[in-house]
Amino acid sequence: MKKAILYLTAMLALAFTSCEEVIDYELRNADSKLVVEGLITDLPGPYTVRLSQTKGYLSEGLAPSVNGALVIVSDNHGTVDTLQQVGEGLYKTTKIQGTAGYTYYFKATVNGEVYSAQSYMPAVAPLDSLTFEYQTAMEEEDEGYHPFIHFRDPQGKGNYYRWNIYVNDMLEPDELAVLSDELYDGNYGHADMGFALKKGDRLKVEMYGIDKPAYKFWLALANQQNSAGGPFESTPANAPGNISNGAMGYFGASAVSVVEAVVE
Repeated sequence: MKKAILYLTAMLALAFTSCEEVIDYELRNADSKLVVEGLITDLPGPYTVRLSQTKGYLSEGLAPSVNGALVIVSDNHGTVDTLQQVGEGLYKTTKIQGTAGYTYYFKATVNGEVYSAQSYMPAVAPLDSLTFEYQTAMEEEDEGYHPFIHFRDPQGKGNYYRWNIYVNDMLEPDELAVLSDELYDGNYGHADMGFALKKGDRLKVEMYGIDKPAYKFWLALANQQNSAGGPFESTPANAPGNISNGAMGYFGASAVSVVEAVVE
């Protein structure tokens, strides 16, 4: 598509050379924004928060880390934890422990600017098991052993989940998956995870219970990831993060359930 646009532009330029006008466009870099990546779970800590900055359109290299910030994580039961910087843009908790049913608060002071967020940690439905079902190749499905995850959703709509998926101990970043209980409310769920494995593969699934704002954030990321990128698709918008003061990213809190199985 890009080549076609360039070709069309060149043809138009040749056609209208008699009325040529030179227009200079200034390519401006957007103002840099703070990016926050943080997660508190009910697994044993410590937990980490990463701070970085967005790059301009013409910038090269990795996103710059944000160092020397004052980062505090607290909960609604009186625990206040000032994080220690342990690497480039990486801050680690020292005492806070994630607990389902608690609300967690994030606050960072960067160059005199204050950024904040909060996230409620809902309980997570315990994962029961993983099973595998062989499926032949279809139009949008790969051939192989498709994993199905089994769990009972609590009664009452409004439960949301996200998965981390590991195949042979390697995190699969392209398999971002989120789910609401709109279809599974109060029932025993059998969810096709939508990808294929082969015999001997080991699958590990971490299921995170998340609140509704986190669900919207991760769903937007999943939709962007699954976008075909066709010429007539709209440009993806930034995922709706929960950081104040114009920052990007997400600070979340999740209870976690884990299950593992090998494709036999």
